Amino acid sequence: MNYNDKLSKIKGFIYSKGVHLVKDIYPTEIIIDEKVRKYCKQNKCGEYGNNFMCPPFVGSIEDFREELKKYKHGLIVMIKDRIVNGNDENRYYNSAKKLHNILLEVENECKKNYFNNVKVLIGGNCRICNPCVAALGEEKCKYPKKARPSLEAMGIDVVNTCKQIGIVVEFKTDEVMWIGLVLL
Repeated sequence: MNYNDKLSKIKGFIYSKGVHLVKDIYPTEIIIDEKVRKYCKQNKCGEYGNNFMCPPFVGSIEDFREELKKYKHGLIVMIKDRIVNGNDENRYYNSAKKLHNILLEVENECKKNYFNNVKVLIGGNCRICNPCVAALGEEKCKYPKKARPSLEAMGIDVVNTCKQIGIVVEFKTDEVMWIGLVLL
């Protein structure tokens, strides 16, 4: 099976999971910005140093820029869910967990059938453990085979990266949108 056939098969697999959008992106189109990591250091979400899939545990932006060179293609994966009650944080974050699980399935499917060199980045911080054991003083992640960093943790400017490939990221009160990345 040639590369394009493999890519087509994996896109079909992703769509079969009920995602809203799958869009091609090349690693050179991914915008990495120090400002995004600066927001992490300002601990705006409360996860800096408290989540093994967030800074400072995920390495430097320069390390990620180097790692990106190993990949020749990427897929932006988006899910959307309606939010009936804007005060229901569980509904909001359940969508993030849903995307995380979908991306783990995609990663496994890629490794088994299509691409050996695959990396997935989730939308938002890892929520497998609540709280993450990093916040409890542990030295290692309890679920390294499942935990994944977010695009933002790696310094990716998600809004502008999506914008440059024709995806409009909107923040609405009645809908949540989560974006992940599959690197191949």
